[in-house]
Amino acid sequence: MISILILFIFLSFSVFGSESPIPILFGSEDLLKKEIQNFIPEKKKDKKEKIPIHWGGSSLTQEERVVDGIPMKVFVLGGGAYITHKAVKLGAREIEIIGEDALIGNLKGQVIVEDIQNGVTLTAAKGVYNKILGTVTLDNQPILTQKKDNKIVKIRCQSIVRYLDDAKTVLSGTVTVVSEDFQVFGEDAVFFEKEDRIDLKGEPFLFSENRFLIGETLSYFVKEGSIQLDGNATIYQVSYESKKKKNNEEIDSKTETEPKERILSFFTGDTLTHLNKGKDTITTMNGNAFLYRLSSEFRANAIESKKNNKEIEAKGLVNYLDRENGYKMVGGFLSYDKEKGYSYLTDEPKILFLDKKTLEEKGNLSSVYIERFDEKKEMVARGDVAVETQTATAKGEFATYFEKEDQLVLEGNPSLTKDTTTVSAGKIIMYPKTDKVILTDGLKVIPSGSKN
Repeated sequence: MISILILFIFLSFSVFGSESPIPILFGSEDLLKKEIQNFIPEKKKDKKEKIPIHWGGSSLTQEERVVDGIPMKVFVLGGGAYITHKAVKLGAREIEIIGEDALIGNLKGQVIVEDIQNGVTLTAAKGVYNKILGTVTLDNQPILTQKKDNKIVKIRCQSIVRYLDDAKTVLSGTVTVVSEDFQVFGEDAVFFEKEDRIDLKGEPFLFSENRFLIGETLSYFVKEGSIQLDGNATIYQVSYESKKKKNNEEIDSKTETEPKERILSFFTGDTLTHLNKGKDTITTMNGNAFLYRLSSEFRANAIESKKNNKEIEAKGLVNYLDRENGYKMVGGFLSYDKEKGYSYLTDEPKILFLDKKTLEEKGNLSSVYIERFDEKKEMVARGDVAVETQTATAKGEFATYFEKEDQLVLEGNPSLTKDTTTVSAGKIIMYPKTDKVILTDGLKVIPSGSKN
């Protein structure tokens, strides 16, 4: 008995009096190990931190279901039901939430997805929210509406998948984009809200007032109202311009209204970009640029139009045909100011004089640069002017061509060579299309082999 008491005191002292308590075994279970096991769950994050969303509604029903073979809790929210995924709110008449972590949300009736940060609202009859993918899928002709800087854009399609974290929307089926500036139609699109860009494939086309555009792919920058059209880009445009009176009749603005005529033109190339800079616009066609009108043709490697076609620049293999006035301008660079009625051609510029009916070349002129004045219908060539007609060649420092009279006045120590004879004069008047020449002001024959 005494030995048992001593043993009890010893054990009591060892357990309660020691600075380092030792484990006491009860069968095969270790109490220290038990404490460690119980401590492990406490290290896990709180359940609320695991769920980056909130959800609620005016009514809640909970039930147990088997979803894909797995028992799950299902919550049915009604009356103003909503789910919030970070800053995005998903609302519906009824939302069926699968799992306590809201892994899936089935949205039914009057679905509204609001992304205030990106100014986007999506509406549909039904949708599916996927927490893991961070997406909401909307079917049955959903509508995406974006409002930024007082500009509203509406997009309709057959189905939408919106990536909530990336502010990206994939639109499937026939896509229609409507804004105050354009209407775009295409098949399948991706809308990058942060970049304000919609990419459409499948030969989309775009409508605006008196204008129609088509190409293989189109990018529409919503905020700016700018576009980029790639692959056989084409613009068809209708304009109304002053009708030119025949026989050079003048219009009395006090008594007569200046008539207008409907002009149809098309503009093609590899890539078209249209930049909307407030009141000013810049339209550029790069690669095989070709502008066609009934009265003219315009070709170049690149053609750029500014200020609603009031300023035009063309670069690389410039070729401008004027059927109405019977001439062609070629060179490396051409600029045109519509308001001033002024053209400037350089980089080995050349004028080809054409028969108006057949467009057959009758003569040509080359110089350092060439200017054209619309109102006067005159061209001025300056520097190393060289003229070729069907039977003669001529040289001078500058020349003026009067289109109405088909008259070319060559000045600046001009000379003319025909057959083997070269002559100089103070002024040489040539009619390139009829091969007629008049020499005035001091005619002089230059001997063969002498310098002019």
